[in-house]
Parts: sequence; C-alpha cells; structure tokens
Amino acid sequence: MLSITVRRGAYAGNMSTRSAITVLVTTLGLAVLSSGPAFAHAELFGSSPEADSSVADVTEVSVTAGEELLDIGNNAEGFMMTVTDSTGLYYGDGCVSVDGDTASMPVALAAAGDYVVAYRVVSNDGHPVEGQFAFTFTGDENAEQSVAYAEMPECGVAQTPVAVDDSDEPADGESDEPMVISTAPPLISPAPSVDSTSWIGFAAIPVIAVAIWLLVRALRKRKS
Repeated sequence: MLSITVRRGAYAGNMSTRSAITVLVTTLGLAVLSSGPAFAHAELFGSSPEADSSVADVTEVSVTAGEELLDIGNNAEGFMMTVTDSTGLYYGDGCVSVDGDTASMPVALAAAGDYVVAYRVVSNDGHPVEGQFAFTFTGDENAEQSVAYAEMPECGVAQTPVAVDDSDEPADGESDEPMVISTAPPLISPAPSVDSTSWIGFAAIPVIAVAIWLLVRALRKRKS
C-alpha cells in the first residue's frame, strides 16, 4: 500500500513538473514570436509624383500603401507629410488626408528645382510606415512665386510664410545677402509606438512567473 502511495505521489510530481515545463516553454515561445516584427504589415506601393521623376504640375503629394490605412473619423493623427526644397524650406500646409490606402497633402510649387517628400503613415493594424522620396519640379511659367515656410507646417497652425521667387533682384527693403536656412531633416522622427502584437509579450510576463513558481513547487515536492 505504501509503495502504491509513493508511486502516485511521484507520478503526480512528474505530471506537475511536466505541466509547468510545458506552460513555461509555450509561454516563452509566444513571447519570443510576439517580440519580433509582425507579418503582413503595409508597404509602400506607389507615390505621386513618382520617385525620381520630373513633373511640370504638382497640386498635391501622396503615398499609396498595400492595404487600408488607419482612418478614425477622418482624423489623420499619427500621419505626417513634408515637402522640402534644397535650401530646407517647407511647402504645403501639413494637413494629411486619408482615403483608403492613400494619404495625401496639398502643395503649391512654382520654383523649379529638386524636392524631397518625407512621410509617415499608419496601417490598419497600427504599424507605422515611413520613408522619403525625391522628385524634380520643372517649374510653372505662369506662377510668380511659391509660398514656403522656414519651419515644418502643422495642420491648422498659422505660420508666417517666406516668399520664394525666381528673381535675382532683392525686393524693396530686403538685403541682397543670401538667407541662411538650416536644412530639413531627411526623415520625420516617429513618435514612440507599440506594435499591435506587443501586448502578448507583456501579458506573458505574469504567466511565465506562475509557470516558474509551479516548476519550483513541483521540484520541491519531488525532493521531499
């Protein structure tokens, strides 16, 4: 009878140990998988103007992703787009519109030159997609000047514009000394974000702790 009791206790201890190890290994596996980048995130499929293209007419800039972009009540929070020239001046009003898989911003250009579009959009799963592309604007002969800003525009926030034209003569009251403006950063720095699968890793912490406790408890019972 005593022998049967000992065997049952040992069997129960082995089962407890195995169960604890199984829970621990499974939870650790889920945590490792969830900590890596999630699959099937949106990728940039196209832009307007096209990257490295030369265009004569630009009324807006846009980027198109491979899936629907996150649009909560037409509120493009977390989306950013900028257009800068070779001197670091900004163009556009900073207001990004979202339509399905496309994000766009209106912009008016007059001076010919090279421009860089930097963007940051958010896919439906909350994953940010960011980057930049360049294009060449050949100029608008009918436009006398472009309206630009020395600082990055914010949607709905008024700024004092800087007039840009093709004339070599300084305007009345202006100095003929060149205006020095710091070059805009090549990319927009994204705000810290948590991936939609990261919660699995955080939720795994208490489960791992419980699994370790069960394992230690089972080992102690076996020794006793």
